[in-house]
Amino acid sequence: MFGMISCLLCTTYGVAFAATVEIATGPDGLLQMEQQGKVTVRALRGWGRLSDTYVKLAQRMRQESGLDLLGANLDQVRQWSADPALTQFGAELAKLASFMEGGEHLDWSTPAPGASVPAGTLVRSEGTRWAQTADGPVEGPSDAQAEPAQVESAQVKPVQAEPVQGADTDTTASLPPVAPSDAGPGDGVEFSINDQVAGTYRVKLQAEGLTVAGPQDDPYFQRRLQVVLPGASAVQEGEKRYFDKLSEYLNVKPVLENDTPYSLVLGFATPDTPVVIRVDAPENPEITLSEQEIRDKVSYRVTGKAVYVYRHDDANGDAEIGFEESKDGEVRWTPRIDPATDRPVGPRVLGIYMSYRVKKFIGDNQLGTLSTSQHRIGWVVVAMPGDVYEHEGALYAVGQEESLTAKGTSGPAPAPEKFDFELSQYALDTGAIKLSDDLRHVAWIDGEKEGKKRVVVNGVPGKWYDDIKRYGMQFSSGAETFCFRAEFGDKELSVCNGADGSLFDDLEFLVMSDDGAHVLVAGSVDGMYRVYLDGKQVRETSNRMWEGAVARSGKGAWIERGRDPQTGAEFAMIVTTDGAEGQKYPAIHGTPRFTQNRAELYYIAEKEGGDRFLVRDGEELKPTMGSGYKFTVTPDSAYYAYVAQSDMVRSMVINGQIGPDFSSIWDPATFSADGQRHIYSAKKEDEAFLVVDGQIFSHGFGALKSVIGETFSPDGSRWAAGFKLSDEEYVVVVDGKEVGRGQGSPARIVFSPDGTRVAWLEKQKKSSRAYLDGTAGPEVRDIFDDEPPQFSPDGRHLVYFTRDKDKKMHIVVFGGEDRVHDIIPPRAVFVKGGLEYLAIDGTHFRRESISLD
Repeated sequence: MFGMISCLLCTTYGVAFAATVEIATGPDGLLQMEQQGKVTVRALRGWGRLSDTYVKLAQRMRQESGLDLLGANLDQVRQWSADPALTQFGAELAKLASFMEGGEHLDWSTPAPGASVPAGTLVRSEGTRWAQTADGPVEGPSDAQAEPAQVESAQVKPVQAEPVQGADTDTTASLPPVAPSDAGPGDGVEFSINDQVAGTYRVKLQAEGLTVAGPQDDPYFQRRLQVVLPGASAVQEGEKRYFDKLSEYLNVKPVLENDTPYSLVLGFATPDTPVVIRVDAPENPEITLSEQEIRDKVSYRVTGKAVYVYRHDDANGDAEIGFEESKDGEVRWTPRIDPATDRPVGPRVLGIYMSYRVKKFIGDNQLGTLSTSQHRIGWVVVAMPGDVYEHEGALYAVGQEESLTAKGTSGPAPAPEKFDFELSQYALDTGAIKLSDDLRHVAWIDGEKEGKKRVVVNGVPGKWYDDIKRYGMQFSSGAETFCFRAEFGDKELSVCNGADGSLFDDLEFLVMSDDGAHVLVAGSVDGMYRVYLDGKQVRETSNRMWEGAVARSGKGAWIERGRDPQTGAEFAMIVTTDGAEGQKYPAIHGTPRFTQNRAELYYIAEKEGGDRFLVRDGEELKPTMGSGYKFTVTPDSAYYAYVAQSDMVRSMVINGQIGPDFSSIWDPATFSADGQRHIYSAKKEDEAFLVVDGQIFSHGFGALKSVIGETFSPDGSRWAAGFKLSDEEYVVVVDGKEVGRGQGSPARIVFSPDGTRVAWLEKQKKSSRAYLDGTAGPEVRDIFDDEPPQFSPDGRHLVYFTRDKDKKMHIVVFGGEDRVHDIIPPRAVFVKGGLEYLAIDGTHFRRESISLD
């Protein structure tokens, strides 16, 4: 209902014909909505017919009672005004209802006596309104006239959205009134021809290839209009960026105030159907001359018009849409379907701006072209069936009410009792397979190279996405949490334990704490960067986000890069989830790191002049690292190490203590498990040295070419290292005593759990082998050395992995069984009486076992 009071006025009461009768004359778009019974408080606000008193009332009702006053019509306002539970708002609601009932939001005029009024005209007399149901003189309401007349629905209806809620938005301000784009001749939106001359012109948009719509026709418009119409903060920033870029090579002066009207077009696009937006404006509008200008023989000539198009939001993809725009006011494109994602490609939101070029003459002499302003004349919002969009952190599809967002579970699918799966060919071809540390859980990507993809966890498939990043799959240490990065439409998101996270234009990082209890995610949205901890937003800034970390305590940190507004200098700083901003540096290198127990935060910062410092919880540790980029720290944060640089001298720093001088040190020291001991290698000129607990180790092997693989036993009581004696020969020493020699280079020296045995891998030019206590294993073509060989818990057995000439993988028990498969993830798990490992043959992925004596 459009708010008419149904009332029968009789001549016996002497009021119907004696009172003044008025007819509603506008504004056109709002009058159409009134005739169709679609006027809401939001519509009044959009047309500038709602006072700030009621805007503030709407905010109070939303905050205190969770009610949407802006979305209410007159009937709803009446109900709320009489509701005893809402007495705190009752008086203001009653005034608002009276305002709407009386038609105070419309324009009214008094017709000539006996004038004929068309059917459907809204008429009122002393606050009572009705619709005239037949052409004829205006008289008064009757029973037959008590219902609103039906009018033909306009093609495009005026729409007004709420301003975006945010720190930079005035929530009490109204967005500009919008002119209907289906206005007839002489209608449209009126603008001045030029800032320096008298005269106006009227302009409107004509749309072809779109099925015109109103905001009520799809949830897409209802959800998106509030953030894509002019006045929303993201639109304001986007328009500014667009015209700032134009101004680099054109003289443009945009008029972007939010109280100016514009034509609005809403519509549905169909794939492969061309869309054309035309600007309907006069070619040569009349410029009125003043008497003085006439005396001075001044004249003006319109020499053309310029139309600019700002693409605020696009659905991107690999499909050519042929987007074109002309300066005379025509925009065209053809929406297409991306063959890889089956999603539509094309503009969602366009801003149209226009200006005239005007030249000034005195007599026959041309004085030049006047400067001019570009007015926002129209706004186009397009819905494409099958397109996906974000609203309040959830994902939706055009034409659907329900969210596409997955809610997730409490954890990954349970570890299977029998590990036996058929992998997708895509997973095998791309290596898109991820295992938990304990080899009990597996995840892989299913799908086609150019098609949709999904993740399968422990044999349980998830939902389909447009793409999934192989490198982003990660289990927490105990497989409590499994996360990956996905794409949906042109958005990126994190997915953890099956639950979709917040949507980003670009996802910058996704990290979780070691135990999987906390997840930190950051990315960009409409030019701003946001950080979420465990699903809750903790930061929004224009600074670029970079490299995050999160501790078991739930404290998170990341790098932000920005530009100082005062000096214009670029800076980098650490920001934490409690809102603390660290010192601003010219640069921060690597990834910030929390220690496991005390959750102290370490990172490397570069100061003016280029020197770098290791920073611990905001404290710059001395001395400088020079140009260093590595450090080590024990899990309890009790010990740290890095290399200090001064001119040509390098020294190891252990908890602030500076060690011996060398010409080069490649890596920071390795600590024993309890942190009490440390070991590292260094060089003076071409000779290599080993430093154990701060002392250079003396030996009788002569000058060393290099030191490789220095390490401690599990209890820290013993150490081992490989000494390169020449390009071809090496020796492995334990506590300074030789335990074996070989050819080539040693790698991955490892102690048994009790520290009594030692093993290593040997790499030669064309072959490899494993050694156990100085005894060589069989020669093989290649050996996997990204991880050390594995001892059984009792130290009796050694396991390592090799590859043959046919690229088949082998799991080898030193001195025992050798198994071959197509693929073997190079890790074993020891169980009572044997070991277990995982193997792939063809597409079959299963758990295998080997018995041990």
